[in-house]
Amino acid sequence: MNITFLGAANEITGSCTLIEIGGKNILIDCGMVQGREIFERQMPLVYPAEIDCVFLTHAHIDHSGNLPLLYKNGFRGTVYATEATCKLCEIMLMDSAHIQKTETDRKNRKAKRSGDELEAPIYDFEDVEGVLTQ
Repeated sequence: MNITFLGAANEITGSCTLIEIGGKNILIDCGMVQGREIFERQMPLVYPAEIDCVFLTHAHIDHSGNLPLLYKNGFRGTVYATEATCKLCEIMLMDSAHIQKTETDRKNRKAKRSGDELEAPIYDFEDVEGVLTQ
């Protein structure tokens, strides 16, 4: 068994722990690092398609916020969580996708005026809907 702390090792947000055991890759949480202007494109140090499952401890964004990004990048395993956590994740992850779209739209309006490169949201509503089926 190998345990790797991928998030929340130097901070208190972005909880994500990889457990490699018996040829399986298991994540405990897949959280987004939060803070001032920190919605960064963060991913675990394994390919999302190689992750067999995620055990989600609870719905807070710093524990669940990168699940749609994981899905967007190829994760198709099972997410294990309580029914209450799943219900809250639906609300919170959709809200997170909305915030990211709004922030990206705002940044892109400025970028267009200054001729800078446009950005895409970290993930969108379809990525949230996709991971919710997992």
